[in-house]
Amino acid sequence: MEKSRSYEYSASYSGGEFGFEDQTNSYNFNGPSGNTDPDRSRKKRVASYNVFTKEEKVKTSVRNSFKWIKTKFSEIRYGV
Repeated sequence: MEKSRSYEYSASYSGGEFGFEDQTNSYNFNGPSGNTDPDRSRKKRVASYNVFTKEEKVKTSVRNSFKWIKTKFSEIRYGV
C-alpha cells in the first residue's frame, strides 16, 4: 500500500497582466482585530440600549392606544 501524499495550496497572485502584486488573503472569522477602543464600544452599547428603550416606548404606546379604542367601542356598544 502506498502512503497518501499531501499537497500544499497557496493562494497568491503574481504580477502578470492583471496588475496583482504578490499577496495572500488572510481571513479573520472572529471580527476585526485592532479596533478595541473601549470608549467606542461603550458608545455603541449605550446607543443600542437607547434603541431598545425607544422601541419599548412605541410598543407601549400602541398597546395603550388599542386598549383605549377597545374601551371606547365597548362603552358605545354596551353603554357602560
